[in-house]
Amino acid sequence: MGSILQYYDSDKMIPAFGFGATIPPYTTSADHCFALNGDIFNPECDGIEGVAKAYKNAINRVNLYGPTHFASFLELITDMTEDMKVTQTNQKYNILLIITDGVINDM
Repeated sequence: MGSILQYYDSDKMIPAFGFGATIPPYTTSADHCFALNGDIFNPECDGIEGVAKAYKNAINRVNLYGPTHFASFLELITDMTEDMKVTQTNQKYNILLIITDGVINDM
């Protein structure tokens, strides 16, 4: 799916985030919005290969931790899209793909 979706991004720089994990040195509370590449100020990865690489690195660095909350993650995504300059001649759209394996606790 990602190999198809990446072509809808002109520069193929894809922001990728994780949620529901503890990030060392913190081990007692979940972070519900972190950049997979480790840089929250520049969370973009180079194409789907970059997203896969960042995910593999993150999964070895963090500990999955519940509950699953999406509010802070969705607020960040909303802020990112509100900053886009969109006009009738400069239209933009965003694709949000969320992959999770658990119960969402703040539906």
